[in-house]
Amino acid sequence: MTETAAVIPAYNEQAHIQDVLERVEATGLVDHTIVVDDCSTDHTAARVEATDATLLSNERNRDYGGAIKRGYERALELDVDLIFRLDADGQHDPAELRRFRRALQVPDCQYVLGNRFADPSFRETMPFDRRFGNRVVALATSVRLGHRVTDPPCGYRAMDAAVLAQTPYQSFSDDFRIGVEEILAFDALGAGFDEVPVSCIYADEESHLGYYDGLKFLYPSVTWWNRPGATAALKQLVRR
Repeated sequence: MTETAAVIPAYNEQAHIQDVLERVEATGLVDHTIVVDDCSTDHTAARVEATDATLLSNERNRDYGGAIKRGYERALELDVDLIFRLDADGQHDPAELRRFRRALQVPDCQYVLGNRFADPSFRETMPFDRRFGNRVVALATSVRLGHRVTDPPCGYRAMDAAVLAQTPYQSFSDDFRIGVEEILAFDALGAGFDEVPVSCIYADEESHLGYYDGLKFLYPSVTWWNRPGATAALKQLVRR
């Protein structure tokens, strides 16, 4: 039987987190829901404790990527087969987890990325500067990998846990660059890649991604390859 986990990084999401967790549970697709509270200053932790989800509280702020890496570590300790990742702000619809699960059931598919641009309304509502930046990142990532990657910054994704365990995921960036670095690492292992359409629900949440954060997406491979241990690890993977 396939064991699954959902990793959800959270920072000051008291308004959304409990609803997100209840909707994740309602899908019946997740065996272990792991929320990493990244030093929230509101009641996020209390909201999580009111549910059946596992709460990991960071003693210091580790940023988006750092919270994700801690969640991955716990998921791998649980020896799960599949890992879903979604955000805590309610933008990702847990009902769409089923699309990721179906995609991962296809032979030789180990990594699935959400594609928000499949929804025409998303193209219309995203500010031009962010849409342009996203397209530049998508083009750079696609050229780097030799196949199309439509929405690299999308935080809604799923993966084979055994393949994640083979990547140097602890060397990934602690900020939003983790998204592209993760894609590069799975590709280096020869993992099968797919995309599924996802909706993006905008409510009253505040974006934590600024203009310069967006620019960082353009050079994750450069910064990552310079990280201690990452170069040797990935070169070894590429030789396989």
